[in-house]
Amino acid sequence: MASSAQTPTPRTAQADTFWTRLSPTTRHAGCLGILLVVALAFYAPAVFEGKTIQGTDTVTFRANAQVTVEHHQKTGEWARWAPNVFGGMPYVNEKISVLQLDDVVNLVRGAAWPVSLLFVLMAGVYLLVFYLTRNHFSGLVSGLAFGFTTYIPIIIGVGHGTKFVALAYAPYVVLAFAYTLRNSSLLGGLLFAGALALQLRANHPQIVFYTGMLLLLWWIVEAIGAWREDRVPELATSTGWLALGTVLSLAMAAEPYLARYQYKQYSVRGGAAAVNGGGAGGGGMGWTAAMRWSHGPGELFTFIVADAFGGGGQTYWGPKTFTEGPHYLGGVIMALAGLAVWRVRTWLAWGLGLGVLGTALFALGKYAAWLNWPMFQYVPFFDAFRGPEMWLSITALALVLLAGIGLDYALRRKEQQGRRTQSTDPRQRPLLIAFGAVFGIVALMWLAPNTVLDFEKPNEQQRIRQALLRENPNVSPKNPRVQQAVRQQMQKQKQQRRGAFTTDAQRTMLFLVLAAGVLVLYRRKTLPAWGAGLAVLAIVGVDLWGVDTRYMGDERYSAQDVEQSIPTYSFDQFIKERQKKAGGLGRFRVLSLAEGDPTSKARPSYHYENVGGYHGAKLQRYQDYLDHILQVTGSGPPNENALDLLNTRYVAARQQLPGTEVAYRSQESGVLVLENTDAVPRGFLVGTTEVVEDPTQMWSRLRSASFEPRQTALLSAPLDQPVTPIDSGSTAEATMEHYEPEEIRWTVNTDAPRFFVASEVYYPAGWNAYLDGEPIPIHRTDYLLRGVHVPAGEHTLEMRFEPKADRYGTWIAWTSTILVYGAVLMLAGIRVRRQRGAGPEDEEAA
Repeated sequence: MASSAQTPTPRTAQADTFWTRLSPTTRHAGCLGILLVVALAFYAPAVFEGKTIQGTDTVTFRANAQVTVEHHQKTGEWARWAPNVFGGMPYVNEKISVLQLDDVVNLVRGAAWPVSLLFVLMAGVYLLVFYLTRNHFSGLVSGLAFGFTTYIPIIIGVGHGTKFVALAYAPYVVLAFAYTLRNSSLLGGLLFAGALALQLRANHPQIVFYTGMLLLLWWIVEAIGAWREDRVPELATSTGWLALGTVLSLAMAAEPYLARYQYKQYSVRGGAAAVNGGGAGGGGMGWTAAMRWSHGPGELFTFIVADAFGGGGQTYWGPKTFTEGPHYLGGVIMALAGLAVWRVRTWLAWGLGLGVLGTALFALGKYAAWLNWPMFQYVPFFDAFRGPEMWLSITALALVLLAGIGLDYALRRKEQQGRRTQSTDPRQRPLLIAFGAVFGIVALMWLAPNTVLDFEKPNEQQRIRQALLRENPNVSPKNPRVQQAVRQQMQKQKQQRRGAFTTDAQRTMLFLVLAAGVLVLYRRKTLPAWGAGLAVLAIVGVDLWGVDTRYMGDERYSAQDVEQSIPTYSFDQFIKERQKKAGGLGRFRVLSLAEGDPTSKARPSYHYENVGGYHGAKLQRYQDYLDHILQVTGSGPPNENALDLLNTRYVAARQQLPGTEVAYRSQESGVLVLENTDAVPRGFLVGTTEVVEDPTQMWSRLRSASFEPRQTALLSAPLDQPVTPIDSGSTAEATMEHYEPEEIRWTVNTDAPRFFVASEVYYPAGWNAYLDGEPIPIHRTDYLLRGVHVPAGEHTLEMRFEPKADRYGTWIAWTSTILVYGAVLMLAGIRVRRQRGAGPEDEEAA
């Protein structure tokens, strides 16, 4: 058995055609040109018509980033603290200062989104498959298939930009991995470091982790092969270079990951979350939260038949709560991938095959708990990610790589010797069996769909019944007419779903027949290799294009930019005018209840400092505030003390709340702007402190109507210095002089030692306090806020966001980047010089 760590077997002599007469550079340019043209054609409205793709996550990010954008426009610097999201949180719109190769792509990213990154993605797969097979058409088909697997336009459409960027760099990580396995060189380790650093810098560690798991599964198979073929020393050397590359890549991505890793310990995905039900693998979310969007086992069939489970949106009837669409690759890609695993007997093919199996099982989540539960408990970082379905993006990558290897097998004539007749072609039979197997499975499902698929969403009949009873409250649930209406509606739904499945099954079978026919004609020497390769490319392209347009239609594009698409209502204008009159940023916060759950809407964060917001990794302490102090998700009104503590001056709601006054009423929407006159200022002095160590007791005390936040501060540990109570004759004044996202300054005047409370979210990994220029400790106050001890007198108090992890990360990243890039250039230069210096005899020997 051949090893993937060995040099590919040289290709046999090819027939003299126009393709073989082209230079290698021209062939590559032609293939990459095809990929670019297809990408430009598919996303033409975004490139040629000036339209934008506005997914929900894109709009959410833009709303969250507003304060940091304004700060950049004002100062030229990007703030690392965003005070407009969940009362304030770090790294909402972080910018990386260390320059690497991805910055070259980013030069055209804004003007050519998403084509620029899509071309990077497809070109990476093309180069990877060409490196593995030396077949241009295999690389071309694989590159197109991964770029247009349905998941890619879906994540582009909904605005999962960082996920898309991480997937775009994944092929280069795999390419560097394969190169290092084959060459066992320092250059390979350095290239792996550079590629992995680019993927890390996409800021989607989940995709990086999944890519790493694919490589680990591949490496396990390589290790078995090395042991059986006495290649252990070579593999050990390659593994050492890969390990070095991994360490260097982490150093190159120390900005932003050192600071992000530190933040994770305080977020709902970090160590604090582990106390509240996380796994044992280093701190993460609980099993139930992590396993949301587990992929149903039957849904794997959507790789072959797109609408097997109804597509996306309202048509979807699978076990997930909802989904945007299937992970579709098409029957042709699946048949070619199966052919590779079956007939291309190399450790490479089997390693990728294990990668497909492993990542698909991980995607099943709770449906494969026998595997995922131990991984969740014991593998570091496995419990930090939610949405197991995302594993299928890496499954798709492995499948298209196998499909490229399978197509290379189908297009090679290596085994044909002498004057063999067409009927003795040794590769035609396996080819027909592979395509016939996929065709047969789809045909059986098409002929008898009800034997496997029930076309009914879990608990769907119960939901239909409840909807009918809500419309007819006086009708008994046991009424025969209700039962009949449920059956009729369910039958109608099933008929529609069965029809969609039948149509797509027929579609898949058609493309399988066409592709198999093309390859058979090639095996019979009726078509040249380039003709067969382009024909398969066209079949795969038409197949995927047709499905992709269901999820990237005209409705995904907008003539407005993202910022213009964020609504501004009359009550927003009223609050913004009040904010401007009060002095701008840092004067008060707003809780918006007008649009439902305030923890699932980012729109208000665009307009003002928001008590709510939307973010996938908020601070765990803030989540506790929402759940246990503010109690905003309950049936009753939010807690008044909680509103006061967080400087919540205004509440946008549809009905008046206790302790508030109506300041504005929107005539068109009926939304009320309620003023909370009891809200504490952004900074104030108290004369009494209490120590409450137990969090539950502190939550209860803060919610209590007897608690006076302007008089008493609750601490988790006692102060070293005493404070003096405030009475009518006391001097205890605090005036805000300056407020920026990363710097706040007050003038404090007190006639006795007092305790200063800043209505700012406590985050010990970045915020520092200075009294008259001297550093002083910040105490966690009232569970969520910051506090400092202030001696008698007039003082200047400053709080500055100065995360050491960010500073160290930038230094480490710059140093390692210069080291790695410089070493790669030096080694590449030495290699080029040696090649130029080699004589004809040396070249022939090589």
